Amino acid sequence: MQSLELLTAAEVAVILKISEASIWNWQYGRKTPPVGFPPPVKIGASVRWRSSDIQEFIKGLPHTTTGCIPVPGLVQATPPTVVLTTPVRGRGRPRKNQSGASG
Repeated sequence: MQSLELLTAAEVAVILKISEASIWNWQYGRKTPPVGFPPPVKIGASVRWRSSDIQEFIKGLPHTTTGCIPVPGLVQATPPTVVLTTPVRGRGRPRKNQSGASG
């Protein structure tokens, strides 16, 4: 028989290298979980995840070049390229001229 280990949200977060808050956001529907993220096992008031389910989820993740997990149906637009022809100064007091003349 295979040994079964149940993991807490903190342990799952360490394995996936994400925050524990992300796990809870996925669990309670505040954020959409990645495709294939396993449902938890509830024992009384405790919420746990099977280690084997987490390992299968990791194996099923696609390889990406962006480092982001793709969300199906979401088309990611490329940000527009902005080319500045003149330097833009920030707010604040204008600089004094180098020659000492005011203006």
